[in-house]
Amino acid sequence: MVCDVSASMQAEATAYLHLMRALVLGADAESFAFATRLTRLTPALTRRSPAEAVAAASEAVADRFGGTRIAANLTALLAGRHGGLLRGAVVLIGSDGWDSEPAEHLARAMARLRRRAYRVLWVNPRASASGFEPRVSTMAAALPFCDQFLPGGTVADLRRVIDAVGEAKLPPRTRSAGAARRNVSSTT
Repeated sequence: MVCDVSASMQAEATAYLHLMRALVLGADAESFAFATRLTRLTPALTRRSPAEAVAAASEAVADRFGGTRIAANLTALLAGRHGGLLRGAVVLIGSDGWDSEPAEHLARAMARLRRRAYRVLWVNPRASASGFEPRVSTMAAALPFCDQFLPGGTVADLRRVIDAVGEAKLPPRTRSAGAARRNVSSTT
């Protein structure tokens, strides 16, 4: 999971950190947070106490509640030492999609991520609002590269996110990844 902890995500940051902790502990996932730079949170989120884990993760992210650079951080993740973990993985991005970089930068990063990952799920807290449409250019640019676009503004939404991650099964080894992707339905 890659989670946006910029200023626009401040209200959701703690809930998303708990979601990340659940995935780290229950699904052996890797977790990263970003605002203007990428921070690996997996070690902090493995603490026994949920409160201590969230506090340690919050402390680890020096740039939390600042600006947002989604494209740069996805690019850094893809190019970094953990980028290989994305190959064939289910990647969950938690963000409202507001990026200070041009939309085409996010589209390029998402295209690269989509080629490497098995499934890309995007959780947006704003999508829970009645009548939501992705009008922000960067969110709209990211959507074509997502297998699922999920609301993430309530506890019930986050429970459904966990279910969606569990349902994102890896393709059978006998089929090519491309054939498997064509058989997966997309929710937008």
